[in-house]
Amino acid sequence: MKDNLCDKATSAAIRRGFIFDMDGTIVDNVPYHIQAWKSFSRTHGRELPESDIVSWMGMTNRVYQERMLGRPVSDDESRRLSDEKEEIYRELYAPHMRLPAGLRALLDKAHADGIACAVATGAPSGNVKFVMDGLSLRGDFEAIVDETMYAKCKPDPECFLTAAELIGCAPENCVVFEDAVSGIKAAKSAGMKAVGIAFTQPREVLLSAGADLAVGSFLDLAGQNAPDRLLA
Repeated sequence: MKDNLCDKATSAAIRRGFIFDMDGTIVDNVPYHIQAWKSFSRTHGRELPESDIVSWMGMTNRVYQERMLGRPVSDDESRRLSDEKEEIYRELYAPHMRLPAGLRALLDKAHADGIACAVATGAPSGNVKFVMDGLSLRGDFEAIVDETMYAKCKPDPECFLTAAELIGCAPENCVVFEDAVSGIKAAKSAGMKAVGIAFTQPREVLLSAGADLAVGSFLDLAGQNAPDRLLA
């Protein structure tokens, strides 16, 4: 009996976490990033194919810049180029910014169930502010990890491990919500469960990348307790 009581106390003390990617997950904004990268690359005498833009999703702007230019860029140049590209993106996306259907219900249920929520994104801090403040989401997340807070971009797991540490959750007690192959791979490398949100890639692609579950939208999670079951 004593052992059972101890087991229950330990189980109750386990802190669980939901970690969300931002671009293409918290907001379905990838088409606007694609438009922005195409416009930006043309002004620099390049033409980034849409297939490359999509396949690199989840990586930092610096990765895009260096692959586009075919050379390393300095910190100062990277910041300048990022500012230029993200100004295009924010102008394009601002009139269309909204929460995906079903996300508010998922966040509210997580809060009610005592599940800590965090954001882990490869986006620059200006874009994080744009989305988090534009949709009044800061109060929903105990931690927000942007590109300035880690060194290795997805598919390295560093961003998710940083988020888990900030919300006090062991990796095995976290579920990651991601739209990108690199993000799914990062979540699995971190030892976390992964739910693929098929805004950017088909469900089959996300499952092939290692997602434990893949859905067409957050609405597909309604009433299923599916993310909760992944933490059971």
